[in-house]
Order: sequence, then structure tokens, then C-alpha cells
Amino acid sequence: MFLIMAFLTFGGVDYWVILSKHQYAEHLVNYYLQRMEVEGYLSVADENDLMARFNAFSCPVQGIQGPRQSQGAARVLRNPSDLDASTVSLQVTCRPQPQPLLIGRIIGGIVPGGFTIKVGGSALSERVSP
Repeated sequence: MFLIMAFLTFGGVDYWVILSKHQYAEHLVNYYLQRMEVEGYLSVADENDLMARFNAFSCPVQGIQGPRQSQGAARVLRNPSDLDASTVSLQVTCRPQPQPLLIGRIIGGIVPGGFTIKVGGSALSERVSP
């Protein structure tokens, strides 16, 4: 009985930790997406700050997708006649450290490449001129 209770307790705590990291990652992505609305892209300073903040809660960034100044992307400008061209998007993939227990491993399930958290969103750019 003790093993079953320990298994359920550790599984619940592990799930809560990953859920908390996912929620915090969503908050960070939304914060930087709002900054991208004003700037038209993810600036170098914001990109470095984003990666530092993800590292601070033990979830190093594996990849960033979206218009970034460090990659030489042009600013996304507001175009009232074509709102699709005015959309800025940001998607961040991170790998929580330490990796979660994932109860499925006990019954033989594995996650190829390890467990990752992927969060993102999109918004309309507010930038009207470079």
C-alpha cells in the first residue's frame, strides 16, 4: 500500500511541477509577444532576457520561432488593408530540468528526444513605421 501511495504522491507532485512550468512559460511568451506588438519583432535585448528568464526557472530554451532582430528579420508593420501581413507570432520550445518522472515510463512508455514544453501565440503588430 505504501508503494502505491508513494507512486501516486510523486506522480501528482511531478505533474504539478510541470504544469507550473508550462503556465509560467505561457506567461513569459505572452509578455514578450506584447513587446513584439510594439517593436515589430523580438529585439536582441528581449531575446536575451527571454532566454535568461527561462533559464532562471530551470527550463532552458531549445528553440525560438518568430521574427527576431538577431536573425536579421524585418519589422512586421501594421497594415490595415492586410491584417494577415501584420501578424507577429512567437513560439518557444524549452526542456524542463530535471526531466519529469512521466509515470508512463514505468509501463514502458518513452518520449523520443525527451520531454519538451512548447508555447506560443500571435498578435497584430502595432508598429506603423520602422
